[in-house]
Amino acid sequence: MQALLARADAPAAAAKPVTTSFTEAEINAYLRLDPTAGLPVGLRHPTITLLDGGRVDTKALVDLDLIRTSEKRGWLDPLAYVSGLVEARTIGVFRGSNGKGVYVYESASLGGLPIPKSMLAELVAFYTRSPETPRGIPLDAPFDLPHRIRDVELRRGLATVIQ
Repeated sequence: MQALLARADAPAAAAKPVTTSFTEAEINAYLRLDPTAGLPVGLRHPTITLLDGGRVDTKALVDLDLIRTSEKRGWLDPLAYVSGLVEARTIGVFRGSNGKGVYVYESASLGGLPIPKSMLAELVAFYTRSPETPRGIPLDAPFDLPHRIRDVELRRGLATVIQ
C-alpha cells in the first residue's frame, strides 16, 4: 500500500502501468489498522468481502447520531428516529476503469433490517463529504479513482489495482 501511495505522489511518468494486487485480508487489515486509511469520523470496523463478478459485500459500524443530527429532519424521515452505533451492510458491484469508479447498488441493511436505496444513498453521501465534494458522492454515480489509479479488477478474495 505504501508503494501505491508513493507512486501516486511521484511526478507523472509515461512509464508502463504498474499492477498491484491485494488480498481481501490485506485490504481489511489496512482499513482497520492504518491511520492513513482516512476513514470518516463515525465509521468503524469496516470489512470488505470480494465476491465473483466484481460484487462486493461491505459491513461497517456507523454512528447514526452523527447522521441524524447533521440536518433538520421531519417527522416522516426515518433517520429522525435512529441512533447509536449500528451495522450497515451493502452488496453491490464495483467497477473501476479509465480513472473512474462506479458502485451499483444491489441491497443494503441497517442493523439487519433491509433499507431502501434512498436511505443508503443518504448514508453514502454523508460519509463521503469532503471539501471537494461537500454533498458527498452520489450512490451509483461515477467518481474519480484516487491515487492515480487507472483500473481496478476484482475477483473473489483479490483486488488488482493498475496505476
